[in-house]
Amino acid sequence: MRMKNKQNVAWSTFRYFVLAFLLCLSVVPLRGQPDAAVLSSPSADSLIIFSYPSRIRMFKTEYADNRLSLRKLKKRLRTFRKRQDTLYVQSYSGSWDDEKSNLRAAYWRANNLKGYLIDHYGLRERHFRTLNHPLAHPLWGEVVVVGCRGFQDCQSEIPQNRQEPASAARRQEQQEALPVALQGDKEPVDSSAVAATAVVPDAATAPVAPDAATALSTSVASSASVTPSSSTASTSTATSPSLPANGRYLGVKTNLAAWAGTIMNVAAEVQVGKHLSVELPILWCPWHISGKHAVKTFTLQPEARYWLSKPGSGHFFGLHAHVGWFNVKWNRDRYQDADRPLLGAGVSYGYLLPLGGHWAGEFTLGAGYANMKYDTYYNIDNGARIDTRTKNYWGITRMGLSIVYRFNLKK
Repeated sequence: MRMKNKQNVAWSTFRYFVLAFLLCLSVVPLRGQPDAAVLSSPSADSLIIFSYPSRIRMFKTEYADNRLSLRKLKKRLRTFRKRQDTLYVQSYSGSWDDEKSNLRAAYWRANNLKGYLIDHYGLRERHFRTLNHPLAHPLWGEVVVVGCRGFQDCQSEIPQNRQEPASAARRQEQQEALPVALQGDKEPVDSSAVAATAVVPDAATAPVAPDAATALSTSVASSASVTPSSSTASTSTATSPSLPANGRYLGVKTNLAAWAGTIMNVAAEVQVGKHLSVELPILWCPWHISGKHAVKTFTLQPEARYWLSKPGSGHFFGLHAHVGWFNVKWNRDRYQDADRPLLGAGVSYGYLLPLGGHWAGEFTLGAGYANMKYDTYYNIDNGARIDTRTKNYWGITRMGLSIVYRFNLKK
């Protein structure tokens, strides 16, 4: 009886060992079957995607999941080393009719997004490298994709060569699939699709294992055909003639209304905040008409402006001051500022209308107060002073119909 019990215990122990061994085989993968995650292309988590509506160049923070992407980028920028790291920006546009228009739209989108990041997150133009594509992204459509390099939690990303332009039918398919791709990436993203535009590290910066490189190249070939880009394509962001969207607005202008009154003038305006700019007009009149008629004036009229949209576009309200010196001969009298120049201030309203490219037209009208103290002389050589007067003026103090040439002052 005792022998039988020992046999039962030994048999039970043997069965438990067999079951445990089979369980281990079911959990641990076979050595000849590599894990798919090891050979997959870089995941979408290493990329930050900003979506754009079809045929829209401006960056909209409330469109699709852009607000979520901004929070994600802000979190990653906590480990961004500004003297060492780089953000790689790839812009995709395929909703226009031809390659040139798509390339220009991609350029606008990339620079507009970079301008937003420069204004809000303290970055600089030198922190970016940009590549524009005249086609929609195969997976996400009309987007700007930001990759990172040097982050502690992210793989380095280097832009790949430009892809061939997609056909009209292909662009239509991509536009139809766009709403699905913009729903917050609720479904798992196929890594092979990401590899179509993913960045391939070169041997000098990030060596890739042979098996992983093979899998990555296979997924690229299955997702989209890629052709090497020319040197012109790789520098497309530096050669576009369009007005850049990033950096500070800078404008140089002249007032045609003042020229109509024979007053020579020039003005410069520079952005100093998100909605603020400062303008400094200089007006002078050096005319000597005859012995009895001469008009010599020099005036400064600085103005601070608040733009309802952004500096250099649309409506604005201004607060200006004016200071001027004058010496005017007219018939029997000569009038000259005494002790101090003309002084005053006023408010104004204006509108700037883009005319195409760098050119724009500006209308402004202002009213306010001016005070002048002046001496009156007989209009002869070394004429005696007649009296000294002070005059207060309320009314129109600023009127402009100007031609503006707009630059972009880098931060």
